[in-house]
Amino acid sequence: MTTIHRISPPDRGPFAAPRPGMRGPYLVRHPLKAAAIAARDGMLRLLSPGSTPVPDDPRHILLANWGHLGDVVTTFGLAATLRERFPDARLDMVVGSWGALPARASGLFDTLHLIDHHAVNRSSASPRAKRTRYHASLATALPAIRSAAYDVAIDCYPFYPPAHPLFQKAGIPVRAGFASGGYGPLLTHPVRWTDASQPVASHYRGLLAALWPEDNWDMDDLRPRTPSERFACPDDLAAPYMVLHPGAGAAFKDWGIDRWMALVALLSAHPQTSSYRLVVTGAGAGEVAVARRLADAMPGIIDLAGRADWPRFEAVLAHADLVVCPDTVTAHLAARFDTPVLAIFTGTNDPHQWGPYSRVGHVMVQDVACAPCNRSGCAAMACIGGTTPEQVFAQMITILGASDQR
Repeated sequence: MTTIHRISPPDRGPFAAPRPGMRGPYLVRHPLKAAAIAARDGMLRLLSPGSTPVPDDPRHILLANWGHLGDVVTTFGLAATLRERFPDARLDMVVGSWGALPARASGLFDTLHLIDHHAVNRSSASPRAKRTRYHASLATALPAIRSAAYDVAIDCYPFYPPAHPLFQKAGIPVRAGFASGGYGPLLTHPVRWTDASQPVASHYRGLLAALWPEDNWDMDDLRPRTPSERFACPDDLAAPYMVLHPGAGAAFKDWGIDRWMALVALLSAHPQTSSYRLVVTGAGAGEVAVARRLADAMPGIIDLAGRADWPRFEAVLAHADLVVCPDTVTAHLAARFDTPVLAIFTGTNDPHQWGPYSRVGHVMVQDVACAPCNRSGCAAMACIGGTTPEQVFAQMITILGASDQR
């Protein structure tokens, strides 16, 4: 599905030693944390609900993924599949407040329950403030979830902390999720996470198969998809145009302003790409500052960073000829519309799992020996720092040429 372009790296060591993979059944790498989760699960097995009949025609289904924006977007294919399979059911979702915008804009959910778990909160707030926010949001959401009387709940987040305890406290009778984040004994239908090199969204097939094994759940049906026809092409962005989204959700995924500047110069000077308008997007003070620098350096760039609400941002991505960005939610959003997208990846995780899930999704990554390292960056970062503007530009030319032939 996603095309991975691996580039031979320059020697820019020393490289950090890769961290070990998951410990036993858990997506946890620290041995003490893995042991603590295993010990707790051992005690929770005394409370294991055992097998619970699954309704053939559930009336009220709850999905959960309170992870980051990219995690939330990966669930949209699963949600669309449930909508199609159970057209009369209400479908709601538990997300962090940071995931509310794309979840609402998807049109897939009747109600959202917002819970900002402190362990996945990326804000600059203090740990104490994050915990306070978590308990306040939980106190609001839990009574609403209880009163909704869900038939089935499905947790799509495979890491710690899972939403399984929430499901159990809310009294939801049928509870499915991955056991890889702990609390598996609280589930009626626990599923083991298989750390295979396949898109994360396709792993959700195991959750559906555990609940309704008689159905034939096609993995490709779980790809997050939204027809671009749902969004009108912005009037001020007549085709053709390309989107550059320099911002990344984490600092170690940043490709660097100098490389983006050099890429824009190459695009502006080459006859094959100079006819495309360049649109720069982003959110947050850092991304806006980068966009301003690019716009100031190259007249004619359309700077939408900090100036586009979520529906307009999605419309811009839906009708672009190509989107270029780091490993961030923008790549997953572009993939939803089958917009060609080139993601400049680090080697910190498996691009087959976390790359844009699309037939026109592309990932560029340096083929360093330490990848995937399962770390949050290192001093060298040769896996992304060694990717040159010239290499990205050449790949963009190839992708645009293939798109013209479709």
